[in-house]
Amino acid sequence: MVINKKLNFACVVLISLLLVKPVSLFSEAKRIYVDGIFNEWDELEPIYTDVSGDQLQGDVDFGKLWVANDDRYLFLCIQVGTEINMQRDNQLSIYLDTDNNASTGILINGIGAELEWDFGNRVGLFNNENIWQGNIGIITAPTVSSNTFEIALNCNAIPVYNIPLFEGDTIRIVFKDNGSGGDLLPDSGVDLVYIFDNSPLELLEPISISKKDPDNLRILTYNTFYDGLFDVDRSQAFERIITAINPDIIGFEEIYDHSAEETRDFMENLIPLGDQKEWHCSKVDPDIITVCRYPILNTFSIEGYNDYQGNGAFLMDLRPEFNTDLLLIVAHPPCCGYNNERQREIDAIMAFIRDAKVAGGNLTLQPNTPIIIVGDMNLVGYVQQLETLLTGDIVNVNSFGSPFSPDWDGSSFADLMPRLTDLPMFFTWYKESSSFSPGRLDFIIFSDSVLDPDNNFVLFTPNMSPDTLELYGLQEDDATTASDHLPVVGDFSFSSSNGTSSGSGLFQPKDFELKQNYPNPFNSSTIIKFTVSQSKKTKLSIYNIKGELIHTLFSGQLAIGNYSVFWDGTKENGIQVSSGVYICNFEFGNLAIKKKMVLIR
Repeated sequence: MVINKKLNFACVVLISLLLVKPVSLFSEAKRIYVDGIFNEWDELEPIYTDVSGDQLQGDVDFGKLWVANDDRYLFLCIQVGTEINMQRDNQLSIYLDTDNNASTGILINGIGAELEWDFGNRVGLFNNENIWQGNIGIITAPTVSSNTFEIALNCNAIPVYNIPLFEGDTIRIVFKDNGSGGDLLPDSGVDLVYIFDNSPLELLEPISISKKDPDNLRILTYNTFYDGLFDVDRSQAFERIITAINPDIIGFEEIYDHSAEETRDFMENLIPLGDQKEWHCSKVDPDIITVCRYPILNTFSIEGYNDYQGNGAFLMDLRPEFNTDLLLIVAHPPCCGYNNERQREIDAIMAFIRDAKVAGGNLTLQPNTPIIIVGDMNLVGYVQQLETLLTGDIVNVNSFGSPFSPDWDGSSFADLMPRLTDLPMFFTWYKESSSFSPGRLDFIIFSDSVLDPDNNFVLFTPNMSPDTLELYGLQEDDATTASDHLPVVGDFSFSSSNGTSSGSGLFQPKDFELKQNYPNPFNSSTIIKFTVSQSKKTKLSIYNIKGELIHTLFSGQLAIGNYSVFWDGTKENGIQVSSGVYICNFEFGNLAIKKKMVLIR
């Protein structure tokens, strides 16, 4: 018997007496964020590591499995050996013995499973009754393709009448590829037992929907689901939500049958600006509308596939509040199985940005003009589409030209990744009646060389406290009544290197310099170069996108000169570092500069 973590001694003895086959026991209370990045799992020991290459054929080959829980969810993280989409086009299933009784349920690999969930077909059985995703509260991440996935199940779910999903504190787990590969986790003859850990965790801090700094610029992206702003059954929910958020700029999608003027009038009646100010509005057919507190200088349609003009670019003047223009892209590429078409539209968006940064086109941006891409991106297919938005890696080069580094400092764009206000989740689409479980479809992507993110969130009223709802004039079902997409909000200040009037931002003094790492993005290792022209205390550190320290590469006094530091992103302290965006922070005396690095596996 292998005991991976702390367990009640009596429970261990009891299980030891009842079972004769090898058992892997695990119990871990852990604050997990279902964001598809996997950083938290690096801190845990896997409950099981499957043998590599033991599938009959194909590429689906289970690897490591981690399990944890908090007071509301059971969390699992599994490696599947190849890039797939978890909610379609696969034959993976999970089986859970949720009553700790091998004689009940579906007999598989030595357990009696009450729950069978088929990920690719999004259907399941519980106690031999058909169930759907809402019955068990299942959430998976990422929504795009990956070789590793996080899974959350609602511990309080009651899938069928009067029978809870988890009857006790002990479950058994099996994963199976029911396709031709036939891989099984664990291998035959091994029992995976998880015991819920009731150890208290630090409370999840709700995200305030108020600005932390009133001088920040607030961006809202919102898919209204077929003109919901003007639907008499939903308009009041929209009104309460938009009033509570009080945005400066809104990128709307799915306003098909109403004009820019009608949308502007909606905002004028909802939030009058006064002082001889007005809302400004512009539309790109068929459904993109931007409304903002600032003059819109120019509007562009961005052609994607078959000359389809479904995405818009809006150049606006933020003066006098901020001493800069802003380029806002509002996008709504096609959904679902249209992977090639969606890639072409995203390629077209990035090509538009590339060309706008060079003089001579229809639009020429001043250097360091902030760029923000928002919208319902429908990223439910290949991860390459997200990588293109972040890194400028254009795929259809014959149609849209060469790849490029999109940010002004030669690096990639940043993905804001707002969290739900009151849950450790990052989905932005939620439809309880759908076979698809909640997913992350709506994005805010930005040039973080000149923009500094502050407060950000996805507004999900069903889990907000009654006091918070009352404070902001919201109702519990507002977010789910208004649309199947949730409002996604980001607050920004402006870097001092941009010459704007807001925010401390990044500072690049002459007596030290941090160069962009090379290569970037990188697959395993990268070189970081910097220069110091004074001898001061210097520190070079790597942080993840949440601000958590990953590694300190150097800390101490340096002589004047040029330096190069090698970072092996494959492992830190023996733990594999996940794909994602990382921040290189260079401190020189009491000053600091940052560079963004993208690790792609």
